[in-house]
Amino acid sequence: MNATFSDQLSKINASTENRNRMRDFVLQHPESLKELIAFGTDLTNKNHHKGVWIIEMLAEHQTELLSPFVNQICQTISEYKNDSAIRGISRVAYFLGTSKMINLTNSQREKLTEICLDWLIRDERVACKVYAMRTLQHFSKKEPWIAEELKDIISRDYTHQSAGYKAVARKILKNEQ
Repeated sequence: MNATFSDQLSKINASTENRNRMRDFVLQHPESLKELIAFGTDLTNKNHHKGVWIIEMLAEHQTELLSPFVNQICQTISEYKNDSAIRGISRVAYFLGTSKMINLTNSQREKLTEICLDWLIRDERVACKVYAMRTLQHFSKKEPWIAEELKDIISRDYTHQSAGYKAVARKILKNEQ
């Protein structure tokens, strides 16, 4: 892995300026995308969450760039433990799952469905749960059982959740009717 690129990723902080600078670097140097994915999916690297921040930004604005790496992302997605990485990777899951430019395999869709259900059940932060709900809602268009499972989880947990969770949950439940 390019030491200077890794060093730069390791040294950034969460400021928008730093994240935008690294995203722009990757867009200007597409050959560094492979290194970014390796950095962000290497869970033994204490700074992997910083790689996830940049992957998240790419997923939001140019999801198709991640197409060659979808399998690698799906293989590690359930292993993240760092809160900052989980939040970011939940957004990546949402953008991958809802992209019209990326065709997920059945296995990839199953992995994303499974982790989204896990995030909803586990004690995760609200942003992660919101992206999980939205991803599952999208998947439920092709898999009706997901809609039922999502409805059950939301109904069971609704009273114990934050206002942000409840707002998204209401929209999802309204759309399911």
